[in-house]
Amino acid sequence: MAFSVELVTSVEAFERLRSEWNELVDAMEFPEIFYRWEWSFLFFRHCRAGDALFIVVARDATNGRIAALAPLCLRRTRTFGIGVTVAETIVAGLADYQNILVRAGVHRGRAVTAILGFLEAQRGRWDVLDLRQFCSRDPTTFQIVNAAQARHDWTVRTHIETPVAVRDLRPGQATEDGGRLRRIRSRLEALQARGFEVRVGCGDFDTLWPAFRDLHIRTWPGSPLGREKEGKFFDALVASEGMRDHIDLSVVASAGKIAAAHFGFADERKAYYYMPARNRAFEKDRVGAVLLLALVDHYAKTRTMFDFMRTLGAYKTWYTDTIDVNYRIVIHANGSFRAFAYGLLDVTRRFFVELGLPRALLRLLKNKRRAPPVN
Repeated sequence: MAFSVELVTSVEAFERLRSEWNELVDAMEFPEIFYRWEWSFLFFRHCRAGDALFIVVARDATNGRIAALAPLCLRRTRTFGIGVTVAETIVAGLADYQNILVRAGVHRGRAVTAILGFLEAQRGRWDVLDLRQFCSRDPTTFQIVNAAQARHDWTVRTHIETPVAVRDLRPGQATEDGGRLRRIRSRLEALQARGFEVRVGCGDFDTLWPAFRDLHIRTWPGSPLGREKEGKFFDALVASEGMRDHIDLSVVASAGKIAAAHFGFADERKAYYYMPARNRAFEKDRVGAVLLLALVDHYAKTRTMFDFMRTLGAYKTWYTDTIDVNYRIVIHANGSFRAFAYGLLDVTRRFFVELGLPRALLRLLKNKRRAPPVN
């Protein structure tokens, strides 16, 4: 397949891509809810003030259909007083998965090579290509690394950012901690006997959304829902026509009070465990664990996968022993002083972490506090 590659830099052109973009996502072998046009467009509108669009679109040269797409933007930053232009995915931080989007049936290696070749031709516009939360589940991630390393004038750094757990919902496919899950199920039955109500996929979303936002902010003081830009982004996202049918808002309630809640997503294949929250007044009732079990049970009837996503809490491994990882891929020209300045702090930090220095210092401080005073 021959590709024709184009660059989208205007909001108007970005907006016109909506139907083609979502059609591409639906046609992927490994689609994710975070890849949909609404995520990128609304995030750029609300959270990317001052940044520039840099979307690379590779089309099939014979029929004009989008074969692959890199949802990038340019962010200008300063490190050690040196200006650096970073090309990165539009959605940063809030999306658990990002990638170059490649249509099923299109050779990933060729599509990625075409996009990276285009970026090479545009290298006067960016200093560093910083790709985060690229999952090992999608082979495109490794095709990017392979194609970038094949360019001898580029430096490529990779490291694991976070593990992610996924449960296969098909009968008999998941390996689970049966004892722990039986105890949670017993807790669920006991709470229901006490009058607790468990509702998965609530229909009265507009009524519950403000209450969920408030509960999540109280549960997690650093919640993005409590920040102005991110809060507006989520309000726009849940109100958007393209996302409304993919949203899950579920609750555990007692006497009219929300004891636990979850805001997440569901597409045709899987459910996404995204933002849990709980009322600390019900903490002893383990309402969060009960709601998670109810979610898994509910979606096992209609989906094939349950994605626990980033942060691998021990409780997630009770449901599965299938673990993937998200990678960070940093690419830049050899000998780039700006790229060196950009990566110095991160590389130094990771070096000390891998040596165990932070933990050693914490242990030293704890031992010092415990040491008896010297007379």
